Amino acid sequence: MVATALAWLLGACALLWSSDLPGPRTVALVCLACVLVAAVLRRASVIGFAIGYLLTWVQCGDRLDARLDPSLEGSTLQISGAVASVPQLAGDGYRFEFMTDPQPGLPPRVELTWYEPQWQPLAAERLELEVRLRRPRGFANPGGADYEARLLREGIGATGYVRTANRTGRDWRDVLRSPVLVARGEIAHAIRAALGERPATGIVAGLAVGLQDALSAEQWRQLARSGTSHLMAISGMHIGMFAVVAAWLAARVQRWRQRRGARGTARDAAVIVGSMAALAYGALAGWSVPTQRTVVMISIVALALRARRRVGAADALALGAIAVLALEPLAPLSVGFWLSFGAVAAILLVTAGQLVQPGVVRGYAEAQWAVTAGLVPVLVGSFGAVSIVSVGVNLLAIPLYTLVVVPIVLVGTALLMTVPMAGALVLQGVAWLIESTWPLIAAPAGWSWATWGVAGLEPWAWAALVVGAAAALAPLPAPGRLAGFLLVIAACLWRPVPLEAGAVRFTMLDVGQGLATVGETRSHVLVYDAGPAFRSGSDAGAMAVEPYLRHQGVRRVDVLVASHDDLDHSGGAESVARLVEVNRLVASGVVLDPIGPVENCRRGERWEWDGVRFEWLHPGPEPFERDNDNSCVLRVSAGPHAVLLTGDVERLAEADLLAQGELGNADILLVPHHGSRTSSTPAFVAATRPRWALVPAGHRNRWGFPKPDVVGRWEAAGAEVLVGSVTGAIEFELHPQRPITPPRLWRPSQRRPWRDR
Repeated sequence: MVATALAWLLGACALLWSSDLPGPRTVALVCLACVLVAAVLRRASVIGFAIGYLLTWVQCGDRLDARLDPSLEGSTLQISGAVASVPQLAGDGYRFEFMTDPQPGLPPRVELTWYEPQWQPLAAERLELEVRLRRPRGFANPGGADYEARLLREGIGATGYVRTANRTGRDWRDVLRSPVLVARGEIAHAIRAALGERPATGIVAGLAVGLQDALSAEQWRQLARSGTSHLMAISGMHIGMFAVVAAWLAARVQRWRQRRGARGTARDAAVIVGSMAALAYGALAGWSVPTQRTVVMISIVALALRARRRVGAADALALGAIAVLALEPLAPLSVGFWLSFGAVAAILLVTAGQLVQPGVVRGYAEAQWAVTAGLVPVLVGSFGAVSIVSVGVNLLAIPLYTLVVVPIVLVGTALLMTVPMAGALVLQGVAWLIESTWPLIAAPAGWSWATWGVAGLEPWAWAALVVGAAAALAPLPAPGRLAGFLLVIAACLWRPVPLEAGAVRFTMLDVGQGLATVGETRSHVLVYDAGPAFRSGSDAGAMAVEPYLRHQGVRRVDVLVASHDDLDHSGGAESVARLVEVNRLVASGVVLDPIGPVENCRRGERWEWDGVRFEWLHPGPEPFERDNDNSCVLRVSAGPHAVLLTGDVERLAEADLLAQGELGNADILLVPHHGSRTSSTPAFVAATRPRWALVPAGHRNRWGFPKPDVVGRWEAAGAEVLVGSVTGAIEFELHPQRPITPPRLWRPSQRRPWRDR
């Protein structure tokens, strides 16, 4: 059974790792090859690969076909349907999923944000909306999260925002169609009403009904740095504990009934009630992959006990994986899938071969060691970092939340929906407990060394990490486990080979409608602009710049620049300064003042890092009226090669740069002001004549940047124009003694079936 589950998983991953969705002929050949191999080797488990590959292909194709018709992107649409999730706060609005009524070209499920709403939408409520939609599209950067993969897994065919909304009601038929969703929404609303606006409100709602968006960004950051994010997900441990308590109570009740002549064994009652309790709690929690795994495994064990059969833990885990992959073939796209199954597999591996049952303390310590070491490859692959303090924090936090906080939350929630006053008192008590003990998580998370960022690993380093984690847990002699542990440490300490002296790596990141770039020399790093901030509360600094720096193995930024005060260039600066050590701040305006002491960029200032020359060309001593024209303009030179970073300068600033006579040709140039007609004058284009002109413009942005005539002007001057929303991150390496090679374009080089070109 274990071999079949692994083959099934490998088949699903092979399809998801493809650069494009294969055609029916390729899928048929793969399935036929698996049948032949299974027949030759007499290994039926090989068929699992074919099944996993085929089911994933079918679901992936169906969801890609259901995406928004490209001709509808950016249009104002009138749609109707029902709210398909519990609406969550997102900045100054609400975010929710919406099931649409059938309409040509419209996907059945979309994700919407309603900014500055007049009222809060309700779960399962029917609405008539005026919206603007676009196909799933996310940033494409090294180290960044795959937003498009998440939307595919959740079956979301478009994202957008609400312009106007009208309620058409929620009657008993809507409630019957989505009873669990309505229950989750009502419980979340009751919890917020009982607790009000306090730090623990989102945590209680998250533990009760799985609303992870209820927590603040700062709370999630503290949880991530302390390695305790799993506490806020209704995990297998929470559901298992709930099922065990329900089974114990059922057994006690059945024994009481037996003494009064009732039939049926206490074990059967415990099995049935425990599995039903797990199913109910899993559904109430939103039916995430970890809850699916737990419910399936509990159901398998329950069926085995009911049939008076024994089932091994490894076989139960394998059957759970097969069931989850059969129900949701795209589950491997979820981090929760790997964390959930990986944690159980690690515990099974570390306990394999034990002849004597360990005591409670030793068993708990072994489980913690197994989960900590076994999940390192998953954490590195998913988040690019591991928490150094997680073992110590979890030793205290797991029993506190699993044995105390979660049970009280569940009891308080049940009382809240039946005896509101008593329930409110219980929830206020547990909220006080959470807030009183939160420093156990927040304090270690605040330590500068709480997490260790792991650079993007080469294939050999990945192999060392996975093999080392397995060896550290396996029942090997002590030297073998020690060697595995050292392999894990070596992989986590790996860093890319430094650039040679005189060379510079320049990267323009994909941050939508905004600008963020990184310049790296052998031992120094400069960030020129950190991208936009968004109304949802997130920003490009946290979503793109910091993950890229971590992927590159960068732990310190020497200079962080905000070319000017516009939010699409400076919105992510605060996050970068908070998440990465920054030595100096440079700006032309005041936007960085709240972060720390700021130096002004001034024409004529020069410095050199590792043989690479940097020079400010603008602004001069006299400020311009428009903020754009005061943008910091930087020239970076590696031998005869040059990069020109122009911010949002417009005609007047371009004329001033030309008048100084120091502009010169540039091999690589950031097109000013995102390709607007306010910039890129013919004289400026003729003076710079770059080989590559990079345009930091968002996908289908509302301004229509870059303007076609501006693109044509740069192309007529001999430049290859690259638009960030099309290419993803653009990475150049400039070496003083070698010609510049074509750039690495992240989106084309990392193609996947779900990524639009």
